[in-house]
Amino acid sequence: MSNLPEEAQVVIIGGGIGGASIAYHLAKRGVSDVLLLERDKLTCGTTWHAAGLVGTLWPTKNMTQLGAYSHRLYQELESETGQATGYKRNGSISLAQTKDRLEELTRTAEMARVFGVNVDVVGPDKLGELYPGIVTSDLVGGLHLKNDGQ
Repeated sequence: MSNLPEEAQVVIIGGGIGGASIAYHLAKRGVSDVLLLERDKLTCGTTWHAAGLVGTLWPTKNMTQLGAYSHRLYQELESETGQATGYKRNGSISLAQTKDRLEELTRTAEMARVFGVNVDVVGPDKLGELYPGIVTSDLVGGLHLKNDGQ
């Protein structure tokens, strides 16, 4: 590490999704004296082990807005940087095996729509159409989030 600068305006420790995002957004704001430190390769820690899911359904308005921003950012990042992100909107589902769980998911969907989330409450047959191969015989329904991605 002898080639590191002796000082920087901003030092970010950790090159996972959080640190990389901070560095990116600082650069977008014109901050150029940024040093990003990572013990190994970028995103090799927790970020690498994560499933990479970018959801739109969150329990709070702020998290829902952050999820929506993340979707927009990932869609624009490849054209902006020339780096392939591999991001795709493939949707997701949340499953309910009981009527109580489906009621909970339905309330969640109603709140999510207030925040602009594209979500549908669907029955077992539709879940089977959306994701062939899943066992639907023990399901009473679920949510389909068309815009979720990874």
